[in-house]
Amino acid sequence: MARVHDLEDYFQRLLNWEGQPATALVAAWEDKYVQEIKEVFRCAFERAAFGEKILEVEEDISNQAVGNRVAEFFTTGISPHLSAYRVEICSGPGYPDKKLIRREGGRVFVLELKATSEFDAKDSNRIVLTSSSRKLRRDFRAPINHLLATISYQKNGVEIVLEHLRLDFLEPTTPVDMRLEGSVSQKALARAAHQNVTF
Repeated sequence: MARVHDLEDYFQRLLNWEGQPATALVAAWEDKYVQEIKEVFRCAFERAAFGEKILEVEEDISNQAVGNRVAEFFTTGISPHLSAYRVEICSGPGYPDKKLIRREGGRVFVLELKATSEFDAKDSNRIVLTSSSRKLRRDFRAPINHLLATISYQKNGVEIVLEHLRLDFLEPTTPVDMRLEGSVSQKALARAAHQNVTF
């Protein structure tokens, strides 16, 4: 069962769970960066003219694959128009997907991309944000600001058109649901010492 905490508390508990020393993994946003990023992305989204571009996908593509393709299509389309910023891949699995880097001064921000067919303020389905601190500890230095970009799209058959972009400037006080999850893989199950049978 999920319990509501804030993002700062989540990261503190996560570090403790991982056996890592306490460190600040989320910081409050400075308003100058919030305003600058809002304006840069607003202008870049308009200049990219996504309404006139079509992303073609396979007919039997999964929702997860659509999300990944939309995120890459968005990144490729908007990057040339970001002027004061650049987007880089944050290598490896897990959170975050990207880094947003301010050209002047080299300040690095967390950039996580999500795709949805519609942003619905009443939708309570989970949006998994993060589950490990490894990439944050490896690639970012305090103060760490987190930007969540949600790309809304319309899919008509095999054609996808991007419609809207929502930016959420996550704060230490942003509420998050926390749940402890254990996972296995088929590889792990195959190597496990427990008994198993296949019929």
